[in-house]
Amino acid sequence: MRLIKPLLLSVFRKKKNKVMIANFIDSALIIDDTPREVIGLRQILHSNGISVSFYTPNSIAKCTTKLKNRKIIFLDLYLTDDPKIEGNISKIRKIFETNLGNNFGSYGIVLWSAHTDEIEELQKRINNDQGKYTLPLFIIGLEKIKYTKSNNYSNLFDDINKELENNSAATFFLEWSNSVQQAQNTTISNIYSLLPNYTTSSDDFTFILKELAKNHTGIPEGQVGNYPSLYIDAYKSFDDILHAELINCQKSGIDIFSKQINPFSKQDELTNIFSQLNAAMFIDTNNIVQNIVIPGNIYKTITDNELLKIDGAPKKAAKIVIEITPPCDFSQKKNGNPRIVSGFMFDWSDEKEKQEKYLKSFGGDARYIIYPIKITNISNPQFICFDFRYTTAIKKQDLQDASKYQILFRAKPKLFADVLQKFSAHAARLGLSVIHS
Repeated sequence: MRLIKPLLLSVFRKKKNKVMIANFIDSALIIDDTPREVIGLRQILHSNGISVSFYTPNSIAKCTTKLKNRKIIFLDLYLTDDPKIEGNISKIRKIFETNLGNNFGSYGIVLWSAHTDEIEELQKRINNDQGKYTLPLFIIGLEKIKYTKSNNYSNLFDDINKELENNSAATFFLEWSNSVQQAQNTTISNIYSLLPNYTTSSDDFTFILKELAKNHTGIPEGQVGNYPSLYIDAYKSFDDILHAELINCQKSGIDIFSKQINPFSKQDELTNIFSQLNAAMFIDTNNIVQNIVIPGNIYKTITDNELLKIDGAPKKAAKIVIEITPPCDFSQKKNGNPRIVSGFMFDWSDEKEKQEKYLKSFGGDARYIIYPIKITNISNPQFICFDFRYTTAIKKQDLQDASKYQILFRAKPKLFADVLQKFSAHAARLGLSVIHS
């Protein structure tokens, strides 16, 4: 259970537009070569319900397992006798690589340094360690001697907040993290409050989870026995409830867009970044199975079907289909043979001229396009196009046969609903042939 921090909360209630760092921190890691200099820091953290782990450079070097997540790391910049900053930063990076690893979780760093150039140098070096360990949300600097000389840490969190005010990214993630924690607690409490009896809560909760899981994809009860991923759908359905509650928790008074937004630092990487964001929002690759045909499944066409051959499709494009049976028909077993729409996908180019050519060639009401989007096991971002003019019904056994149609991923509900709505609008249009003079 998360500990309440009455002292910090009373301080921060008066400052509604400040970064709420106190709500983010429930644990801290201190790395310092001088134990006596962190006594006051440890006391202020403990007094506010924050669990603390302390290591010297020598003691942390003896750790044989990765450290568990700590939300903030207080770090002495000079951990060695080397007066040069390069050697000390190298020591810090080695500690992080050895003891944090890539699954450490979100955290920030408070560096005991008053010199901006030292902080920037650490930021620069750590930025080069992408993939070696989890990178921090923020790195800020505070002057250590200010606190140790007076043995007064009462303004520590105010000082951290003040430093974070100029970091919009850190502000957002701190606020969002706090909201997620609140939404998680509320979601669990609300679900458990529905259960009638604590002694039967495990069985009752499992029953409700099964209904939520079935509802997530609309899979009929009769097919549950052949579907190995129902328990994964239970997690996904709970995520949906969490998301609904999370929206109610977004009440931050901090406008991160109030200041001028600078251009992205590396424009040539934007396409790849956007493609991964689009994939996260719109496609589901988690526990997709070949033997269960579910609306929104997207397959790679292995064997040619003349009915699905799209005129004008790029020769090098991969042929794909999407299953478009309405979810209500699927869940109520009214679907008959699966209905599919043909499409294709190919590498999305960074060249503006090619992009304009693609959009001009494959646009129109009869087609549905989405780009750029990252597909697992395909290195380049993809351009996906479905052509509503090429649709048919096929046997379920064909879609279950990976030698004919290999499942790639599933469209998430938002994407599938949009495809289905636009397909329905195209299929239902009447038009009018008018004689003109």
